[in-house]
Amino acid sequence: MKYTPRELEGNVNISRTSLIREFFFLLGSVLTLTLVVYVALGLAVDLIVPGLSPEFEQRLGSLYGSTYTGTEETGAEKRLQQVLDSLSSVQPENKGWQYRVHLVQDKRINTLALPGGHIVVYSGLLDEVESENELAFVLAHELGHFAHRDHLRGLGRRLVLLAMVAPVFGQDSSISKFMSNSLLDVEMRFSQGQEKMADLWAVDLLNRKYGHAGGAVDFLDRIARKEKNGRLAYLFSTHPYPLNRVKALQKYIMIRGYQVKEKIPLDGSLRRKSQ
Repeated sequence: MKYTPRELEGNVNISRTSLIREFFFLLGSVLTLTLVVYVALGLAVDLIVPGLSPEFEQRLGSLYGSTYTGTEETGAEKRLQQVLDSLSSVQPENKGWQYRVHLVQDKRINTLALPGGHIVVYSGLLDEVESENELAFVLAHELGHFAHRDHLRGLGRRLVLLAMVAPVFGQDSSISKFMSNSLLDVEMRFSQGQEKMADLWAVDLLNRKYGHAGGAVDFLDRIARKEKNGRLAYLFSTHPYPLNRVKALQKYIMIRGYQVKEKIPLDGSLRRKSQ
């Protein structure tokens, strides 16, 4: 009697399809589910943030403010604060918020809006601005983020992201980093929209303070001319391509009928502070 082996049928341990195909199907399903949950929780953050009281944000902001307070205020910081105060006094729907500017010696060309009305200005930015109007536009842009409460939305979404990824895959795992970066790409697209709205808010505020929109595009135009990476480098950036921002601002200024007049020279205390 000859033994003839038979193939197993209906065994759960035997895959009927390619293992590689099953792996990518499982990975895609996990990523899709994670993205759906992330977007849903992000929308929940957007709904909750407008209802947060100023008192709550002030308490939250004290965590950030303590990082930058305690040092003697410099002449440059005093002048920055004066410009910021003059802008906040003319912004619409001023609910009595108190804003505080902090100048940090850092060659990066950037500013940050932190909870509690704290605005961090890196000294590298002062090397690039050439008039008070340009500086006022940058500060007004940050006030736009406060007005739209973008800073709280960004903080909330990042907390959601951290809460979702870290417990499942571990904070330092390669899967956590991959998923975190993938979702951050989605989040950055939201940030670009917020940046555009903050730009328009800044132009309106600049016109309220000075009676014209001079200086609104100068800083961004200078940055755009120095940019060598091209618009593709900004595809997943938090900020739109500088040249696109300049064009959008010029169009907005024309639509609103704002005049562009002579700009105020930059105060001597604010020149070349990082050098």
